[in-house]
Amino acid sequence: MNPTISVIVTVYNRFELTKRAVESVLAQSLPVSEVILMDDGSFDGTSELLPQYLAGNPAWRERVRYLHQVNQGPGAARNNGIAEAKGEWLAFIDNDDLWLPQKLEWQFRALDQFKDECGACITDAWFMNNPYMKMTLFQLAGKQHSQTIGMIPDPLKYMLEKNSLVGVHTVWLQNLVTRTEVARHVGGFDPMLRFGDDDDFAFRLGCETKFCFVNMPMVMIDRTPPAERHVGANRRWDDDDFRLQMAQRRYEKRLRLSNSFPSEIRNTIRKDLAAVHSEWANWFLQKGEYAKARAAVGEAARIHLTPNLAIKWALTRSAPSLARKVVLARSEYRSRRTVGIA
Repeated sequence: MNPTISVIVTVYNRFELTKRAVESVLAQSLPVSEVILMDDGSFDGTSELLPQYLAGNPAWRERVRYLHQVNQGPGAARNNGIAEAKGEWLAFIDNDDLWLPQKLEWQFRALDQFKDECGACITDAWFMNNPYMKMTLFQLAGKQHSQTIGMIPDPLKYMLEKNSLVGVHTVWLQNLVTRTEVARHVGGFDPMLRFGDDDDFAFRLGCETKFCFVNMPMVMIDRTPPAERHVGANRRWDDDDFRLQMAQRRYEKRLRLSNSFPSEIRNTIRKDLAAVHSEWANWFLQKGEYAKARAAVGEAARIHLTPNLAIKWALTRSAPSLARKVVLARSEYRSRRTVGIA
């Protein structure tokens, strides 16, 4: 296999980190065809420094292109990159992450082995800059693979089966390679999703093609604590209501797509959407907005009724102040268990 590969690097500030990310792409043992730097409205001088650095660096000029847009979010930036891409294959990396030198070589070994069935491939990954995440991505997501290379015949089921505590999926953009035509066929990224657009994109890819995997960490994903990592418009990512808005949109989209899915997949999607509405109820309870909390629990129960939801529904009606105390206690416990993972 002699693939042509376009790599889209989303840029939002952090000039020095961006240089490191691009160097890790250009150092691949399987050379990439082009690197597209999509600057989503950097405001710290990166928008001036990157074009200057590119112009003065012969090693970059051969394969790196710089494009700038007014801040619209990562999904819109990646869509513009996909529209510009010339390669048969697409790969993605954020500007604070790194690829190990043989990442693409191993992925295309896997894709060559399963070329008649798979239009996408993922690898395992390590996390960096976070003392609480001393495990690989596959381990964190609860995935166990015995082979070094293998196929995921049911990617939707694979992606929906996530670690129940931290809710981590295995398909991240940093560890993904996919056919460009498939990425375009599924419509690219949802620009309305300013958080979780990668999860939404991967799920829609899974509706169209099988995945293969490389069971070795080939990516270093930055997980510096959110207070340091999230800057500018990205600070909104740390707000619970914002995350719930984005999650609700993702799962409502999945439910609309799921009419032809197996009942097991559809039920899991309904369960996930109900959980979002249940979390909305928690958010309203914490704020003492009991009427809105009751409405949110009612919607969750309508979508996917469980015994726990039935109890929560009764509590929000008969003893909302007690329900609020329970929610606050659970929120504190969860925060201690998942510190540093967001």
